[in-house]
Amino acid sequence: MRKFLSVLAIMCIAISINAQSAKDEVIAEFVKGAVSFEAAELSKNSPISSFNKKASEQASKSIVLTKENVKESLNEAKTYSSCFITVGVHTIVKVTDFEKTIMSGSWGTEMPFGEGYIQKGELVNKQDYINNIIGIPDTQRRMMFLFK
Repeated sequence: MRKFLSVLAIMCIAISINAQSAKDEVIAEFVKGAVSFEAAELSKNSPISSFNKKASEQASKSIVLTKENVKESLNEAKTYSSCFITVGVHTIVKVTDFEKTIMSGSWGTEMPFGEGYIQKGELVNKQDYINNIIGIPDTQRRMMFLFK
């Protein structure tokens, strides 16, 4: 029984380490075609932070997203091929459908549908209207990166 528990504990640790190292690969695949990364440019522990730095360099346009400019920013984003929004270093969203929208009371405008990841230790995949992924307007820094 003791051997079984030891083997089980080792397997859990190995799976955890493997999942941890895969975060950078998940984000690299998620942004593929919009942002390019050299080998090992994405942090294994904080890949969204690494994305923010690289996207700032490679984006056609970057916008600090606020409640006051979100409507105009989303309208402008429709003219670009890719639109990513990050919240701090823990959330990344790609707008996938500008036609599928829902009214957001907290943002005061129609919010499109998107897909993204929230880092809560592991990366948690979310597919929802972006207001439900990026949260309500507050003091967290929300960046919109637009790519031609």
